[in-house]
Amino acid sequence: MAEAERWFLAARRGYRGVSPFPLAVLEFQCGQAWLSEGDLASARIWLESAIRRLPAYVPAQGRIAEIDAAEGRAAEVIGHLCRLALQSDDPHYAAQLARILAAWEAGAEAECWRAHAAARYERLMVRHPEAYADHAAEFWLTVGGDPRRALALARQNLALRPTPRAHALVDRASCRVGGHR
Repeated sequence: MAEAERWFLAARRGYRGVSPFPLAVLEFQCGQAWLSEGDLASARIWLESAIRRLPAYVPAQGRIAEIDAAEGRAAEVIGHLCRLALQSDDPHYAAQLARILAAWEAGAEAECWRAHAAARYERLMVRHPEAYADHAAEFWLTVGGDPRRALALARQNLALRPTPRAHALVDRASCRVGGHR
Protein backbone atom coordinates (compact mmCIF):
# COMPACT_ATOMS: atom_id res chain seq x y z
CA MET A 1 0.00 0.00 0.00
CA ALA A 2 2.91 2.35 0.64
CA GLU A 3 3.93 2.02 -3.03
CA ALA A 4 0.39 2.84 -4.15
CA GLU A 5 0.37 5.89 -1.89
CA ARG A 6 3.59 7.12 -3.50
CA TRP A 7 1.82 6.91 -6.87
CA PHE A 8 -1.19 8.79 -5.48
CA LEU A 9 1.12 11.53 -4.17
CA ALA A 10 2.96 11.75 -7.50
CA ALA A 11 -0.33 12.03 -9.36
CA ARG A 12 -1.49 14.77 -7.00
CA ARG A 13 1.77 16.70 -7.44
CA GLY A 14 1.60 16.34 -11.21
CA TYR A 15 -1.94 17.66 -11.57
CA ARG A 16 -1.98 21.01 -13.38
CA GLY A 17 -5.70 21.62 -13.76
CA VAL A 18 -7.80 24.11 -11.84
CA SER A 19 -10.78 21.92 -10.96
CA PRO A 20 -10.69 20.41 -7.48
CA PHE A 21 -12.73 17.39 -8.57
CA PRO A 22 -9.97 15.16 -9.96
CA LEU A 23 -7.81 15.69 -6.88
CA ALA A 24 -10.68 15.09 -4.48
CA VAL A 25 -11.53 11.85 -6.27
CA LEU A 26 -7.89 10.80 -6.15
CA GLU A 27 -7.71 11.54 -2.42
CA PHE A 28 -10.98 9.71 -1.84
CA GLN A 29 -9.64 6.65 -3.68
CA CYS A 30 -6.48 6.66 -1.61
CA GLY A 31 -8.59 6.93 1.55
CA GLN A 32 -10.67 3.99 0.32
CA ALA A 33 -7.52 1.96 -0.26
CA TRP A 34 -6.25 2.62 3.26
CA LEU A 35 -9.69 1.84 4.64
CA SER A 36 -9.68 -1.53 2.87
CA GLU A 37 -6.29 -2.19 4.52
CA GLY A 38 -7.79 -1.39 7.93
CA ASP A 39 -5.59 1.66 8.48
CA LEU A 40 -8.19 4.09 9.79
CA ALA A 41 -5.74 6.89 10.61
CA SER A 42 -4.28 7.00 7.09
CA ALA A 43 -7.73 6.68 5.56
CA ARG A 44 -8.98 9.61 7.65
CA ILE A 45 -6.08 11.83 6.51
CA TRP A 46 -6.84 11.26 2.82
CA LEU A 47 -10.62 11.51 3.21
CA GLU A 48 -10.37 14.73 5.20
CA SER A 49 -8.12 16.12 2.47
CA ALA A 50 -10.79 15.30 -0.11
CA ILE A 51 -13.42 17.03 2.05
CA ARG A 52 -11.25 20.13 2.47
CA ARG A 53 -11.06 20.31 -1.33
CA LEU A 54 -14.78 19.63 -1.80
CA PRO A 55 -16.71 20.26 1.43
CA ALA A 56 -19.91 18.77 -0.05
CA TYR A 57 -18.20 15.49 -1.09
CA VAL A 58 -20.83 13.18 0.41
CA PRO A 59 -19.10 9.80 -0.18
CA ALA A 60 -15.98 11.04 1.60
CA GLN A 61 -18.10 12.34 4.48
CA GLY A 62 -19.82 8.95 4.67
CA ARG A 63 -16.48 7.16 4.92
CA ILE A 64 -15.42 9.52 7.73
CA ALA A 65 -18.63 8.53 9.54
CA GLU A 66 -17.67 4.86 9.10
CA ILE A 67 -14.26 5.57 10.62
CA ASP A 68 -15.89 7.43 13.51
CA ALA A 69 -18.18 4.43 14.09
CA ALA A 70 -15.23 2.02 14.07
CA GLU A 71 -13.52 4.27 16.64
CA GLY A 72 -16.64 4.39 18.85
CA ARG A 73 -17.36 8.10 18.40
CA ALA A 74 -21.14 7.93 18.78
CA ALA A 75 -21.97 11.64 18.74
CA GLU A 76 -19.81 12.31 15.67
CA VAL A 77 -21.26 9.35 13.77
CA ILE A 78 -24.86 10.29 14.47
CA GLY A 79 -24.19 13.92 13.59
CA HIS A 80 -22.46 13.03 10.31
CA LEU A 81 -25.03 10.48 9.25
CA CYS A 82 -28.09 12.55 10.18
CA ARG A 83 -26.78 15.40 8.06
CA LEU A 84 -25.92 13.09 5.16
CA ALA A 85 -29.22 11.19 5.34
CA LEU A 86 -31.14 14.46 5.19
CA GLN A 87 -29.03 16.05 2.43
CA SER A 88 -28.37 13.11 0.13
CA ASP A 89 -30.68 11.21 -2.19
CA ASP A 90 -28.59 8.10 -1.48
CA PRO A 91 -30.48 5.88 1.00
CA HIS A 92 -27.21 4.28 2.09
CA TYR A 93 -26.69 6.95 4.75
CA ALA A 94 -30.16 6.53 6.28
CA ALA A 95 -29.61 2.76 6.30
CA GLN A 96 -26.21 3.17 7.91
CA LEU A 97 -27.71 5.47 10.55
CA ALA A 98 -30.52 2.96 11.22
CA ARG A 99 -27.99 0.15 11.65
CA ILE A 100 -25.85 2.15 14.07
CA LEU A 101 -28.80 3.42 16.09
CA ALA A 102 -30.19 -0.12 16.36
CA ALA A 103 -26.80 -1.38 17.57
CA TRP A 104 -26.81 1.39 20.17
CA GLU A 105 -30.33 0.40 21.20
CA ALA A 106 -32.11 3.50 19.94
CA GLY A 107 -34.91 1.38 18.46
CA ALA A 108 -37.58 3.95 17.62
CA GLU A 109 -35.18 6.33 15.93
CA ALA A 110 -33.49 3.43 14.13
CA GLU A 111 -36.86 2.27 12.77
CA CYS A 112 -37.64 5.77 11.49
CA TRP A 113 -34.38 5.88 9.51
CA ARG A 114 -34.82 2.28 8.33
CA ALA A 115 -38.26 3.17 6.94
CA HIS A 116 -36.80 6.27 5.28
CA ALA A 117 -34.10 4.18 3.60
CA ALA A 118 -36.59 1.47 2.57
CA ALA A 119 -38.88 4.01 0.89
CA ARG A 120 -35.96 5.54 -0.97
CA TYR A 121 -34.68 2.15 -2.15
CA GLU A 122 -38.21 1.36 -3.38
CA ARG A 123 -38.26 4.51 -5.52
CA LEU A 124 -34.75 3.89 -6.85
CA MET A 125 -35.50 0.27 -7.75
CA VAL A 126 -38.51 1.37 -9.80
CA ARG A 127 -36.46 3.90 -11.75
CA HIS A 128 -32.99 2.26 -11.88
CA PRO A 129 -33.19 -1.44 -10.98
CA GLU A 130 -29.91 -2.35 -12.68
CA ALA A 131 -27.98 0.33 -10.85
CA TYR A 132 -29.38 -0.34 -7.37
CA ALA A 133 -30.02 -4.10 -7.21
CA ASP A 134 -26.81 -4.77 -5.27
CA HIS A 135 -27.24 -1.82 -2.91
CA ALA A 136 -30.88 -2.67 -2.23
CA ALA A 137 -29.97 -6.33 -1.68
CA GLU A 138 -27.36 -5.29 0.92
CA PHE A 139 -29.96 -3.10 2.61
CA TRP A 140 -32.65 -5.81 2.78
CA LEU A 141 -30.09 -8.37 3.90
CA THR A 142 -29.00 -6.22 6.83
CA VAL A 143 -30.99 -3.45 8.45
CA GLY A 144 -33.91 -3.85 6.01
CA GLY A 145 -34.63 -7.22 7.59
CA ASP A 146 -35.97 -9.09 4.54
CA PRO A 147 -33.44 -11.74 3.46
CA ARG A 148 -35.81 -13.28 0.87
CA ARG A 149 -36.14 -9.98 -0.87
CA ALA A 150 -32.38 -9.53 -0.59
CA LEU A 151 -31.84 -12.90 -2.26
CA ALA A 152 -34.12 -12.02 -5.18
CA LEU A 153 -32.28 -8.72 -5.69
CA ALA A 154 -28.88 -10.36 -5.29
CA ARG A 155 -29.80 -12.89 -7.98
CA GLN A 156 -30.96 -10.07 -10.24
CA ASN A 157 -27.65 -8.31 -9.66
CA LEU A 158 -25.68 -11.49 -10.33
CA ALA A 159 -27.46 -11.93 -13.67
CA LEU A 160 -26.41 -8.38 -14.61
CA ARG A 161 -22.83 -8.54 -13.37
CA PRO A 162 -21.37 -11.93 -12.49
CA THR A 163 -18.55 -10.57 -10.33
CA PRO A 164 -17.01 -12.17 -7.23
CA ARG A 165 -18.77 -9.55 -5.11
CA ALA A 166 -22.13 -10.40 -6.73
CA HIS A 167 -21.58 -14.13 -6.13
CA ALA A 168 -20.67 -13.44 -2.50
CA LEU A 169 -23.84 -11.39 -2.04
CA VAL A 170 -25.99 -14.22 -3.39
CA ASP A 171 -24.19 -16.68 -1.12
CA ARG A 172 -24.72 -14.49 1.95
CA ALA A 173 -28.40 -13.98 1.15
CA SER A 174 -28.86 -17.71 0.46
CA CYS A 175 -27.37 -18.57 3.82
CA ARG A 176 -29.71 -16.15 5.54
CA VAL A 177 -32.81 -17.75 4.01
CA GLY A 178 -31.44 -21.22 4.65
CA GLY A 179 -31.21 -22.25 1.06
CA HIS A 180 -28.84 -22.58 -1.78
CA ARG A 181 -28.08 -20.38 -4.70
